[in-house]
Amino acid sequence: MRPHLFVFLVSSFASVVALRAAPLVLHVAPDGQDSSSGRSPSAAFATLERARDEIRSLKTRAGHLPADGVVVELAGGAYLRTASFELTAADSGTAEAPVIYRSASPDQPARLLGGKTVPLSAFRPISNPAVRKRLAPEAAAHVVALKLSDAGLVSVAECPPVFDDAGGLFELFANGDRLPLSRWPNEGFATMKRVLVTGATRTPGIFEYADERPARWTENPHVWLKGQWRVGWEDPAIRVAKIDPAARTITFAAGIQNGIGYKYVTNPDGTRPGNGKEPWHALNLLEEIDRPGEWALDFASGVLFLWPPDGVRELTITQLAAPLISARDVAHVDLVGLDLGYSLGHGLVAENVDSLRFLGSRVHHVAGTAVVLNGRRSVVQSCDLHDLGGGGVLVSGGDSRTLVSSENQIRNNHIHHYGILRAQYSAAVDVGFGGASNHRGRRDAVGVHVSHNRIHDAPRDAILVSGQNHVFEFNEISACGFGSADTGSFYSWLDWTIQGVVIRHNFIYDTVGGVNPDDGATGFHVYGNIFAGPRTGVWIASGPDHVVENNIFIKDEGPVFGLDDRGSSRGYATNKHLIARRDAMKMDTPPWSERFPGLAARLADRPELPLRTRFERNLIVIPKGDPIQNKVSRAHRDNPEILIAADNWVTPTDPGFVNAAAGDFALLPTSEVFRRIPNFRPIPFEKIGLQPDAFRPTVRPRPTFKGTPPPPATQPDQDHNFGT
Repeated sequence: MRPHLFVFLVSSFASVVALRAAPLVLHVAPDGQDSSSGRSPSAAFATLERARDEIRSLKTRAGHLPADGVVVELAGGAYLRTASFELTAADSGTAEAPVIYRSASPDQPARLLGGKTVPLSAFRPISNPAVRKRLAPEAAAHVVALKLSDAGLVSVAECPPVFDDAGGLFELFANGDRLPLSRWPNEGFATMKRVLVTGATRTPGIFEYADERPARWTENPHVWLKGQWRVGWEDPAIRVAKIDPAARTITFAAGIQNGIGYKYVTNPDGTRPGNGKEPWHALNLLEEIDRPGEWALDFASGVLFLWPPDGVRELTITQLAAPLISARDVAHVDLVGLDLGYSLGHGLVAENVDSLRFLGSRVHHVAGTAVVLNGRRSVVQSCDLHDLGGGGVLVSGGDSRTLVSSENQIRNNHIHHYGILRAQYSAAVDVGFGGASNHRGRRDAVGVHVSHNRIHDAPRDAILVSGQNHVFEFNEISACGFGSADTGSFYSWLDWTIQGVVIRHNFIYDTVGGVNPDDGATGFHVYGNIFAGPRTGVWIASGPDHVVENNIFIKDEGPVFGLDDRGSSRGYATNKHLIARRDAMKMDTPPWSERFPGLAARLADRPELPLRTRFERNLIVIPKGDPIQNKVSRAHRDNPEILIAADNWVTPTDPGFVNAAAGDFALLPTSEVFRRIPNFRPIPFEKIGLQPDAFRPTVRPRPTFKGTPPPPATQPDQDHNFGT
């Protein structure tokens, strides 16, 4: 594998990217000609495909690439894509002769765009009286219409009866901002008054609504409601079949798995009346366009309705559903300094690749995931991934049965404002978990290294974890999880084969959830992390063999750590999914028996319990409350094998941070913690987060810590150690 760059000072973007002097440079420019030679900026090709095919021809004629590889330099500007830029095995380089596609200048990147620009002048006033009648009074003078076919836009099929993303609907952007699909209410949510029919997968639900507003929608045949109908971590959109204003009821056109109504409130017959708090909102309603920027689509007529934002002359409408770049079976290819955006699909999809590097690039305003990476020895480094309908990076590779490592690396990326269209299981970094498909989409993931990433502003998880032998270190995570329940900065679910996961030296703050191995997930070693803010911490949901040590917890009150034994009442010991995955690994034979000695025996002995959970040598800064919440049932609470808590120190005051008021939680050498916990190891706070390198020459300060810093130490007698 070629050496990975992670240097801190560079003199030339181009020289560092090239790694060596390449004898052949091909040029591409938006105003180029594919009939040109491509050998100089003045004779540039027009398309990436022409440059790619030229490299293929060179290989065919010579039998190999030039000795030092090929660089394709892309002049700055827009490259409008109507199909993926596809790379295959025929486009591979070698370790000695890589193929590099790069922007000629980092200040003027090549922009691969999957949308079409439409001038606002293409929209027309609404003349149809029946349509105007449905508009809100305040909108009637402002809303204009565009027939998609008149603008050369691809019409979209009607959204499915049930969906949890964008439903295949395009998006609109103006001046780089995503325009909101019309909704009611504009902010926040409505709630159900009462569930009348719970429904199920094949039985639509019916509920009574509380507000008068749905009565305005009876003439609209295309109404979808999106909500957390049963639990706080699922929010599907469901098409409405009927609105009855007299009865104040809404009947859905399709059912959803397990039906509607809050999961934890049931009638004696097993149906669910709801708790009156289930949040929902309506989507894509002409009647609810009531502010600048909002829009709706009439599927039957193919007409787009819009209240234009002030000062906007043109819009970008996403059209390309395929990935902007697709790489399959490719080796030794670098993609450097590119800008991918405004697409209905993913940014980059790399499948079964070897030594593919995505460096110093930007992916933004796509409806899917920024980067989907499967392979080995591949890197996503120093990229900015933001304003994403789905997640940031979905990475997999290696072999779980043989424990062959992928050696993939996700490092020094700034990932933020993601999960905009699909919150559930859209993470900044998804390691083998499978994205929105959850365990049904899991792929082998072994030996992935995730480091120095800055992650913030998302409705749900920061990092999803599945697989083996991963290291997550020096990441900073904030402002995630506020749109969901049952979430975590690090989240895994229902899997005993998750082993060898190291979570160290991360800063997790002002977010919902810290480390959450959920529903029996196993194998986390959590040490040297800083958890700060009122809703962070560690929760062990019945999984065995977790170690939580040498961390710092800073909260307004306890607990900072908790565990339960839900696996006992839920029958995890006989769960077919858990057992099938465990048995498929053959843990009693090499390499599993060598890498994880004794694991097979441990997972054959009451694996449904959180046995061998260790909570040791942690610094806990809380002014009140117990540090641990033990929700293990009475039947198992006295079992000494379940929780070993030792050598932890609790203090209500500042134990000696460098500058807690400024969010600097590095410990002074004179900190009291080193006396109270003699073996406590300093946490390298200054190394956490983004670092300057060849592709990120400067780093902005991290988002400010919003929590309450602990007060100065004035009453040391309030401190105490606990644990044996």
